[in-house]
Parts: sequence; C-alpha cells; structure tokens
Amino acid sequence: MRFLYYNRGFFKKLLFLINLFNSLLILICGILNYYYHPIFSTFSFLTFLFPIIYLINICFLVYWLIKIDIRVLLPIIVLTLLFYNSFYFYKIGNTDTNNKEGFHIMSFNARLFNHYKWIKNDNIPLNTKEFLSNNKPDLLALQEYHVDYQYLLENFKNKHIHLSGNNVGQSIHTDYQIYNKGIVEFDNSINNAIFVDLVIKKDTIRVYNAHFESFKVDLLNLKADLISFKKVVNKIKLAYIAQKEQSNTLINHIVKSPYKVILAIDLNNTQHSFVYKEIKNKLSDVFELKGYGFGSTYDFKFMPIRIDYIFISHSISPKYFETYNQKLSDHKPISAFLDI
Repeated sequence: MRFLYYNRGFFKKLLFLINLFNSLLILICGILNYYYHPIFSTFSFLTFLFPIIYLINICFLVYWLIKIDIRVLLPIIVLTLLFYNSFYFYKIGNTDTNNKEGFHIMSFNARLFNHYKWIKNDNIPLNTKEFLSNNKPDLLALQEYHVDYQYLLENFKNKHIHLSGNNVGQSIHTDYQIYNKGIVEFDNSINNAIFVDLVIKKDTIRVYNAHFESFKVDLLNLKADLISFKKVVNKIKLAYIAQKEQSNTLINHIVKSPYKVILAIDLNNTQHSFVYKEIKNKLSDVFELKGYGFGSTYDFKFMPIRIDYIFISHSISPKYFETYNQKLSDHKPISAFLDI
C-alpha cells in the first residue's frame, strides 16, 4: 500500500512538471505574439502548435479539478492570462447568412490552380471557375496566381496582375473601375503585395493583396535526423525574419494610404504570431469580428490552422465573414461582406 501511495505521489509530481513545461510553452507563445527579436526565431514554430498546447492545458485543468488538487491553480492562471490577451483558436460568432450584403471581397491562395497536379483531380481549374461563378465576389484577390489560367476569370471586367517570375504572382479581379494601381515589393523575395484604388458608393477604397514568406517546411514528410532538423530550424529562422521585414514594408505603405484600406493576405503565419499582431494594431481582422468556428484556412490534417486573412480599416463595418470548405488548393477561400 505504501508503495502504491508513493507511486501515486510520484505520478502527480511528474504530471505537474509536464504541466509546468506546457505552461512555459504557452508563455513563449505569448512572448512571440508581442515581441520580436531574431533570437526568438528558433521558437517561432510554436505559434503553429498553439492549439495543441492549449488543449493540453485544458486537459490538465480537468484532471486537477477531478482530483480536487491545489495544482489546478496553474492551468486556471494560464487560461485567465490567455483570455485576457485574446488568445483563442475557436470563435463563437454570427452564422446568419442574411448578413451577406454590401461589398463582397474574396481572398484565395489558388496554388497555381493545381498546375503541377498536387491534388489528384484534373477538374480543379473548372471547379474553381464554377465556385467563383456561384459566389460572385465583387473583388477577387488571388495569391499564387498562374497566367495560364486567366481564362477562368474572364467574367471580371478589370484586373491588376503582377508576376514575380515563371508566370506566377498576385492578382486582383473586379468589375469596379480601377482608378489607380501599384506594387509593394519586398526586399530579397519573390513575395510582394499589389493594390488597387476603387470608388465604392462615392468613397475611394484602397484594396491590397499580399503574400508573405512561407516557412517552406513540409510537416507531413519531416525526417527524424539531425541534418534535417538543422535545415528546418534554418528555414524557420529565415522566414521569421523575412516576415517581420515584409510586415514593416507593407504597414509603412498602408499607413500612408489616403483612403480606407482593405487587406487580403496569405500571411503564412497564425493569429498568435508577431506579424499578425503588428497588422492588427493598424487594421481590424474581419474573422475576429464576424467569423465563427476554427476559421481554419490551410489544409493540415492534425489541427486547424488559420493563416489567410481579410483586414479592414476601423472605419469600415463588417457584415459577414465566411471560410469555404472547398478542396481547390491547399488553402481555403475566404470572403467578407462589408458596409463601406
């Protein structure tokens, strides 16, 4: 009996140590969300794992509650801090489709319209055209556009396309007249942002379409060896630093806009990242205001990941946000209905 008693005591101590380590990971996520320094780059991948880390903390909360143990205070304190700092990964929001009115913008990383057959479906281009015809956005912002598929977008009267090489780039398509357009180049990168100025209800609006640096890590095919690990860490460091520089460049351009702003972006990072926080300090995240559910936009089997966003100036009123569960790319299309 004494042996079992000591074993139970050891087990609880071990669990509490794991709980402490989990809490430390959450603290690191909080630091990554609010502070930037190249020294943090190695740990930046933790923001992608936040849902798992959060769920583990919930499990510890339930366990300590069942055991009526004072150690329940640790997960309670952590959850309180997360709530206070708006750390979330599930949103309870408005699902009333009657709010689908106003200016309709859609953003979508098309992944070159499946040009290299990543998805084993030859009908992806035609399915994409059908999807767009059914949903009829007033403006479509495409990341990873491929010029060979411009016929899919022939229903739009006007366009702004910028190719970064090999017939690939960003594009904006709309029936609204484009009065001005431009490009925001990012240093030492094929990624960039483009923008157009439109008149909507006698009000000029600047719409950006941006694509930030990818971590270029294939999570499904990682090899468990030291050389592969070092390569992954180096990729994460480079992307972390590049994304910060790109956010600086884009934000500096946005704050100089003489007009209200809408930003469609493949951020290649989550809402728990520093670059997200930087943009959100200047603009509103429409999903946060009108979205619901996990809002996952990237096709990753193991957990929901939201890396695609529509941001708006604070003076623009969002009506509705939707994430489409369509298998047309490794990203899901998203759209917002706005009162401008």
